[in-house]
Amino acid sequence: MTDGEFLADLLQQVAARSAATSDFSETAFASVVAEALVDSGAVPGFEPAFFVHRGMRVDGYAYTEDEATLDLFQVDFHGEPEVQSLTKTSLDACLKRAETFFERAVEGDLSFEVDVGSSVWSLARQLAQMGHSVVRIRLNILSDAKLSSAVKVLPKQKKDEREWAVRVWDLVAIGRLLSTGEPEPIVIDFVKMFGKGLPCLPANAGGAELDSYLTVIPGDWLAEIYDLYGGRLLEQNVRTFLQATKGVNKGIRKTILEEPQMFFAYNNGISATAAKAEFDPDGNQVLLNRLENLQIVNGGQTTASIFNVMKRDKAENLDKVRVQMKLSVVRSDLVNEIVPRISLYANSQNKVSDADFFSNHPFHRRIENFSRNVWAPAAEGSQQMTHWFYERARGQYANASSYLTPAKKREFEVQNPRKQLIQKTDIAKVLVTIMCMPNVVSQGAQKSFKFFAENVTGHWGEEGVAFGEDWFKGIIGATIVFRTLERLVGGAEWYAQGYRANTVTYSIALLTHTLKSRKQDIDFLKVWNRQATSISLNEALLHIAKQVQVRIISSAEAYKVANVTEWCKREKCWDDLLQSVNVRLGGDLEKDLIDAEEKDGAKRAARREQKVLNDIEAQTYVVGRGATYWSKLHKWASEGLAMTPSEMDFLSVAASMSSRKIPSGPQSQRVIAAEKKALVEGFKE
Repeated sequence: MTDGEFLADLLQQVAARSAATSDFSETAFASVVAEALVDSGAVPGFEPAFFVHRGMRVDGYAYTEDEATLDLFQVDFHGEPEVQSLTKTSLDACLKRAETFFERAVEGDLSFEVDVGSSVWSLARQLAQMGHSVVRIRLNILSDAKLSSAVKVLPKQKKDEREWAVRVWDLVAIGRLLSTGEPEPIVIDFVKMFGKGLPCLPANAGGAELDSYLTVIPGDWLAEIYDLYGGRLLEQNVRTFLQATKGVNKGIRKTILEEPQMFFAYNNGISATAAKAEFDPDGNQVLLNRLENLQIVNGGQTTASIFNVMKRDKAENLDKVRVQMKLSVVRSDLVNEIVPRISLYANSQNKVSDADFFSNHPFHRRIENFSRNVWAPAAEGSQQMTHWFYERARGQYANASSYLTPAKKREFEVQNPRKQLIQKTDIAKVLVTIMCMPNVVSQGAQKSFKFFAENVTGHWGEEGVAFGEDWFKGIIGATIVFRTLERLVGGAEWYAQGYRANTVTYSIALLTHTLKSRKQDIDFLKVWNRQATSISLNEALLHIAKQVQVRIISSAEAYKVANVTEWCKREKCWDDLLQSVNVRLGGDLEKDLIDAEEKDGAKRAARREQKVLNDIEAQTYVVGRGATYWSKLHKWASEGLAMTPSEMDFLSVAASMSSRKIPSGPQSQRVIAAEKKALVEGFKE
């Protein structure tokens, strides 16, 4: 895809987001790009805060307290069909506007010049309180232009003992980000960065799937690498776990500051994977010169803590710290399969739950299957049935149509409208909201995703019967409610810019909480069937939303919390709203509701139906494999001690099946379970 073709596609995405949320195109563009950046780990978060005034500009921010790092965001959106150029002059101007904004906010006078209650007012107040403790500021410029080839080095400076760095997410970087889920390749060139290679010891070189090495990396090297790539270095499951825990380990910090020479003895080190490695023999040792796609699968907290000590404590003795590293170089075609497994086993002795490895859960493939095969009813005024396209991995939607003819691509987009694209974090946000945990949703995508993962993992069981087609339809119905309220709040005259996400999740949670006390709920299946919300439901939610916005702003002030967005992350905020906001339900809302008893009955029926479908799928798989395959597996199992007698019996049934006699559904489930066990134990076809 050329730059021009991607730009056209990007502008379509922005237009779809703008139409769905009632946002200006500039805001919609920031939302599309920032979501992808957060999902990839390239930035720690994004809170919208639009402000342009007298040589100042900011469009959003994220503060990482453990790293004393402030991320500021500026949008450079042209919206033109021709590719524009982003010059060094523009970059310098962006940096100057960000500096002026930060300095004015830290001085404390800016909060008196902006609208009270606005998101930039919250940010200005927060910076007035803690801005002096910030040691690093990263200005992220989001642009639909292409960075000029004349720009060789991005602006970087140190001012008032504070580091300033500019990061540009231009048309090319955004294209890579949206199609692959990664903004840029992770390449560690030890020779260029540190002047020499890293001595290493081959451990099992020559394997078919991976090569393993042992090495020891200096602490200052590791900190500099983390400074360059941040959370992207951490394998996705590790990143999710780390973001849900305390970032800095006090024991690690104490060792670095007081006994750096003992770090190797006290610390377990890190485990990492890479897609490619380049070596250089040097006498009796092997030097590791270069790594591609480095991922830390165990030891993420160690890595982040070393970096934090360097930044916050300004430690100058990291060159004395030595960190042992186990490196596995995995074949590129096996990365998605093997790296998550290495991560799982490497963390098996830590307090890491199955939910921390949820990105590999069968839930995602089931929802993906529903999203490709279940037709949504035609919306009012249309005859076209559609799909809600679930992206199990970022970029699936774009890739699904990238090689189609123009006519087929139009057909695909009609059947899979871009506005009906959903991702893992979307489902997480909606589910955690209707579970009445809006404070968790307000903590960001990764926190709500972890909570959601724990819920699904805990309820999945052996077959996931609770997550059938009706569950899928219901969660899409809830998504429609969520997105509709986002659009309505964005267009309301009382809306204070910047708090829409908090207002929406708290409003839906408040209504859900009130209905549960009456043993009722919103009938999300009815919303699915109509593919729209009713006027009565919209009016009820908007009435609640107006009260919610007023209260979250005033209660933050009452509890002396400078930043309203930060206040919304606290459980106390939710408790306050439950006590303060009076939810009144009109009689005309009854038609949008369902009694809890009726809903539970429907759930039980859906579980039974999903169990039957699971049995059919299992039978289809076992029969499709054929008796010859199962005979081979049975023979392999009989030569060892891996299988129990009952597992051997089920394999025998599969091995002896014929056209007249095949294993039952439950038998097939047990056969598949035995096969999974055999594969783990070393069985190969």
